[in-house]
Amino acid sequence: MEGTRVRRLEDRDIDAAIALTDLEAWGYTPADFQRLLALSPDGCFAAERAGRVVGVLTTTTYDGLAFLGAVIVAPELRGKGVGRDMMEAALDHLRATGVRTVRLNAYLNAIPFYERLAFHGEYEVIRWHGPATPGPRVRGVRPIRANDLDGLARMDAKYFGADRGRLLARLAREFPATFLVAEHDRRPRGFIVGNPSGDSCEIGPWVVEPASGHVGEDLYRGLVHAAGASEVALSGPSRNGPLLEFVRNARFKEVFRALRMWWGAEAFHGDPAGLWAVGGLEKG
Repeated sequence: MEGTRVRRLEDRDIDAAIALTDLEAWGYTPADFQRLLALSPDGCFAAERAGRVVGVLTTTTYDGLAFLGAVIVAPELRGKGVGRDMMEAALDHLRATGVRTVRLNAYLNAIPFYERLAFHGEYEVIRWHGPATPGPRVRGVRPIRANDLDGLARMDAKYFGADRGRLLARLAREFPATFLVAEHDRRPRGFIVGNPSGDSCEIGPWVVEPASGHVGEDLYRGLVHAAGASEVALSGPSRNGPLLEFVRNARFKEVFRALRMWWGAEAFHGDPAGLWAVGGLEKG
């Protein structure tokens, strides 16, 4: 769009980025954008017009896979090409860095926009809110240790579809008390990460090996105790039967649905049967 330029998002833009995302009540914090910039310093973008940030887009790269998110444009400029310009800049950047597959979680009203850019639908991701009902404490669930990270990254890659060890390492530093691991015979069977804020706790990533019994519920109960929250929120795949049963039994409320979509090579599928909560709609 004439008069608008797309450039790299920088630390100085964080307040403006939050002001834009607050228009949709997405709940981003300065720490969220600092994390995104740390994980992908050259892959986050701002659209600027007359010295004002009027659009934001972030990418997070895991080897040949990238997740794209936090896409927003100032209301008065929507439908005028700003979003398309940011998308094209991001996809050009990702191609140049060797990314073969790009994924995103699209709000349902934005699906036609992404389809015009050659994105294809996979499955729905559901957002839930619910009460943090504590249960009995369980054995075998404990806070993460530094020597867990390599094993967790290998297990996680089977279900996520790519190595996100850098993300897990950063989350372990940020949330050491609410990054919990479940193990059996000295091998991890699942993990859960909570980002507590006041009385609420955002859950994700949350990964559980299929056919692991009550590991998913054990991790959840451990997190509720560790976080001390009264409410929780999470987004998880619609193709995970045990997760759907869990949220139904926990009486969580569905808030909205997004469509997971892909662009480029149809690769890095992962397995949603092991994914109980994404690590954020923008990070996958």
